[in-house]
Amino acid sequence: MRVGISTACFYPQPLEEILPILAGAGVHAVEIFFNTESEFQPRFYEQIGIQAKSLGLDVVSVHPYTSLMEGMLLFSDYKRRTEDGMLQYQRYFECAAALGARYLTFHGERNMGITDTPERWERKCEAYRRLCSSASSCGITLAQENVAWCRSRDPGFLAALYRDVPELRYTLDIKQAYRAGRNWKEFVDTVGDRIVNVHINDFSAEQSCLVPGAGCMDYADFFSALRRVGYDGHALIEVYRSNFSSEGELARAVKLLSRFAAV
Repeated sequence: MRVGISTACFYPQPLEEILPILAGAGVHAVEIFFNTESEFQPRFYEQIGIQAKSLGLDVVSVHPYTSLMEGMLLFSDYKRRTEDGMLQYQRYFECAAALGARYLTFHGERNMGITDTPERWERKCEAYRRLCSSASSCGITLAQENVAWCRSRDPGFLAALYRDVPELRYTLDIKQAYRAGRNWKEFVDTVGDRIVNVHINDFSAEQSCLVPGAGCMDYADFFSALRRVGYDGHALIEVYRSNFSSEGELARAVKLLSRFAAV
């Protein structure tokens, strides 16, 4: 496994300023979190691709800013908006492909406490199938992330998607599991053999997100669990700018995690 970093760690710094910082932290794998629609225009992301290549950075995955509204865009009862949303995400898949990425990280619906009827569930699964097909046509894999404020906070919801949308894959996020009151092991047990991307951080009893090495996360156990389900991809550090005071802290976290990833 390889350790990388998400550009989200440096939000709200502009993307083009972040990539040299990540290269300086000693990583080669990155996830790019696009923060606005204009960044999904070819004139912008093509330059980002050139910059990443010149720095020796491998863009593993893309994360769209519209993850905040994917339920409304793609799964609502308003069919015309769903169709527009599908076209929008087709452009995002094309952007990811142009950058050489393999995955697009997806949040899905907010957790609104609504129970699906059989008809609504099937319509939802069909939307997931369309998204997976659209992604695949660009050489991209749609990766559903577990997110504390979304329906994907529930391993049972993910198990249902695992059953009914077998082409869907998953991003495992440690902080989001913790914030949902879940142990990350529950998600590995549920969708482990379809995990294709990992967001990694640390945590403590007081804080749900810390730089790796600053909390109580058992990384030996974590990486062993990933190996048991056959995962050999990337572990991408995704924390917040408020979680560290210097770039050196991230560089030290990379070295720490790389020891576990390389075992």
